[in-house]
Amino acid sequence: MKRITLYAAGSAIIGAMLLAGPAHAMHISEGILPLGWAALWFAVAAPFLALGIRRVNELSRHDLSFKPLVGLMAAVVFIISCMPIPVPTAGTCSHPCGTGIAAILVGPLVSVVITTVALLIQALFLAHGGLSTLGADVVSMGVAGSFAGWFVFRGMRRLGAGLAVAAFVAGLLADWATYLTTALELSSGVRGSEPFYPLFLKIVAAFVPTQLPLGVLEGAMTAGMVVLLHRKRPDLLAKMGVVDAGGPGAGPRRATVVMLALFCLLASLLVAGPSRASEKWPGVDETVVEKIAAEHGREPRDPLINTDQGDLLLFVFLLAGTVGGFAAGYFWRMLVAERRTYDDHT
Repeated sequence: MKRITLYAAGSAIIGAMLLAGPAHAMHISEGILPLGWAALWFAVAAPFLALGIRRVNELSRHDLSFKPLVGLMAAVVFIISCMPIPVPTAGTCSHPCGTGIAAILVGPLVSVVITTVALLIQALFLAHGGLSTLGADVVSMGVAGSFAGWFVFRGMRRLGAGLAVAAFVAGLLADWATYLTTALELSSGVRGSEPFYPLFLKIVAAFVPTQLPLGVLEGAMTAGMVVLLHRKRPDLLAKMGVVDAGGPGAGPRRATVVMLALFCLLASLLVAGPSRASEKWPGVDETVVEKIAAEHGREPRDPLINTDQGDLLLFVFLLAGTVGGFAAGYFWRMLVAERRTYDDHT
């Protein structure tokens, strides 16, 4: 277990090098949830995390390359879940989650472990979420996102959907499930004597303008990653149980082209700058989570570690560059070098 923690934690810090400013996300900030509700979500997350750790140990005993793969997926989830993407239609920033692709490749329980490590580092070093609300963030992003993506992907494949289509819908619904669960957690924790259902619908409606297009973007991104892996290393997907060995391929090339075109179109629309270049685009955590919490008397607290002071952030960036080099090398070896070896033996 020490190795998995070191692999995942070290690789996850890579994402810090991509951050030029505060991250904008759905994470529930420190102090927003009352203590009782925060403890409840920790209790919900704990069995999934325990089962996930056991699953990692079981799989790594049979495959020594599994732990490095988990570390690489932790880096992917960390980077994706810290990547602020502006949404012109909403005037805000948000991010994909990455749990859909993680669940497809390594399973939902292992994805919960990966998400927990990524969220913990974000809460400690990037003021992204909080320690007291870590359980709630793990449940929304790790549990709900991972299992939604995994069940949808498996279900659609059994119904005969192509690899690209199944991965697209899985990534889409994994993203939306994360934000629906965040709305559930926030409305339950801050409502006080207010009725639950109207507040829940209010939060969901506030998420829709941002997460509706971003969910589609994450679906296209998930499909692209799965199809790329299938074309480069079908043996890896077969070994991880994503596809059957010698089974049908990634589906019609037309579907792949459509997914790629959709991804490029949405990406160009989402990252298009506002007409006023100096305009600040707040994150969903500010415009929805913290705003709703403040309306109900719950204000976020300062993070445990303030990276705006001293040289801590510089240290994280330098460490990220070092770890990033090793992770990039491993990813290259997995997709290219080992692919050549695989081709030589087939």
